[in-house]
Amino acid sequence: MGLTKKLREKIPRRAILGAMMFLACMFSYVLRTNLSITIVAQVAQLKGTKPGPACENLDFIGNNTRNVTKGLPDYGERFEWNQNIQGLLLSGYFYGVIPGSIPSGYLAEKFGGARVVAFATLIPALLNLLMPWASSVHYAFVFVLRFTMGFFGGAVYPALHAMIARWVPPGEKGMFVWSMQGGPFGTVVTFALCGAVISSLGWKAAYYVTSGLILVFWALWVWLIYDTPDKHPGITEKEKLYIKEEIGSTVSKQKNKPPVKAVLTSVPFLALLWAHFANMWGIYFIATNGPKYTLEVLGFNMESGGIITGLPYIARLGAGAAFAAIGDYSRKKNYLTVNALRKSFMFFSHFGPAVCLIAMTYAGCDQTWAVVMLIFALGFNGAACQTSLQNHQDLAPNYAGSLYGVMNTIGSFPGFILPSAIGALTNKRNGVEEWRVMFWISAAIFASATLLFWFFGSAEIQPWNYENPAGAAAAAAALPEEEKQMTNGSKGAQLSGDDEEEENARL
Repeated sequence: MGLTKKLREKIPRRAILGAMMFLACMFSYVLRTNLSITIVAQVAQLKGTKPGPACENLDFIGNNTRNVTKGLPDYGERFEWNQNIQGLLLSGYFYGVIPGSIPSGYLAEKFGGARVVAFATLIPALLNLLMPWASSVHYAFVFVLRFTMGFFGGAVYPALHAMIARWVPPGEKGMFVWSMQGGPFGTVVTFALCGAVISSLGWKAAYYVTSGLILVFWALWVWLIYDTPDKHPGITEKEKLYIKEEIGSTVSKQKNKPPVKAVLTSVPFLALLWAHFANMWGIYFIATNGPKYTLEVLGFNMESGGIITGLPYIARLGAGAAFAAIGDYSRKKNYLTVNALRKSFMFFSHFGPAVCLIAMTYAGCDQTWAVVMLIFALGFNGAACQTSLQNHQDLAPNYAGSLYGVMNTIGSFPGFILPSAIGALTNKRNGVEEWRVMFWISAAIFASATLLFWFFGSAEIQPWNYENPAGAAAAAAALPEEEKQMTNGSKGAQLSGDDEEEENARL
């Protein structure tokens, strides 16, 4: 018993939180991307489209009035869903995220992020079990299910960012934001797991297996995770005191409503919004449409295609850990101001993928070159844990959940723009040339976000983070230059003397 207690004391509670955050994001992506691969096994080949990989010189099918299913593997019942319908269904989840993200961030700040994440995991997992039934009835039911899953499931990320603001010292935030790359890693899990399950048991089993695993995770989350350090019964006093001292007075215990006008007119936040939009555009471009491209265009089979499409996300996870460690180390040692850190890492997180996607337009049907470019694109994008995925914590830690709710809403737009656009481009012919248009557009979005953030982005804490902006601004202006740089580094902005006394009284 004594050994168990000592072991528990040696494992920080925030380390357990980081591991569970990784899994929460991973399973969130399992739910949002599983349709991307199951839909390939659910649809029959339609008249007027190629029956196989677009990189093969196959003739169009002309004389059949019904779906052509001859030669397609038997993964279960197939449906007459054309490319436009498929695009609509793939975008359904992301339509649901839009109305759900902003209130979820506020609810997490007001009632606690742990509870919001629990509901945001449980409800979509249960709805996912109904997908085989909905598919057999009508594709409209599939859309409604996906929309509802997105409405609830989109709350995971804003709620986790609200928890980071209250649990994580500034010098450790890079690694905790990196842990949220469990989301894109969930794409790897989805493609590999669902590809194997579909090949062996059919597409219906893929929905049941994924929901079963998520429900096990949900039970663990409810058991292990608490909203704040103060509410955790197993945290040591030493760890609790360390967290409070490091976070300081940048995060208030009061549950104030976010200053909407100040947020929406903040130039640094608007620059961050576009950077986040670009980041999510690139992720969704690969996550939502990657299986269609590798299976239908490049010609991989179901099992190998699922694994290969996941490789870029493994690269993103590994590179992201390196970028997170380098960034946090540079911040702790004051090698770079936070402003310089954020802007310099944009070269990797956004400009690097732009170059790789342009290079991929020349890959054509060269499977090796195409996969290598995808791997490099998402590998570079791993640096987003030090740029667009963390910058809102710099601007206003008091409203981290609400800010990410806004970001999550805007960042969800690519989720329904991309499938619809690709569906329209490939409805008649699903070839490399049609997809090339989207690669160029994606590269342009990444590059423009880099330039805008370099010119207008910031990592300085904003006056509207505080209940008393004038007092906070006056206090910050009175600091010597060395302390200002430390403020931008690991300690956050200081409040005036009166505000400090009030905050200490609250604590």
